[in-house]
Amino acid sequence: MKVAAISFNDNHSISMDVEGVTYIGTAQPLQLDDGTWFLELLIRTKTGTVALQLVADTPEELAVRGYD
Repeated sequence: MKVAAISFNDNHSISMDVEGVTYIGTAQPLQLDDGTWFLELLIRTKTGTVALQLVADTPEELAVRGYD
């Protein structure tokens, strides 16, 4: 199994090219014990899965939207 962990703060950006995408999806946000909200975003490809665990102060901040 190959595992990569990335952590960043202070408005830094990350960019990653993902080829062979077959699925992109999320579950509903869940409230954690400390009052923050959690959402997992899955990107499935022909060769594996990218999972992003996202945490925010409100569920509205975790809404997935399209952009132009």
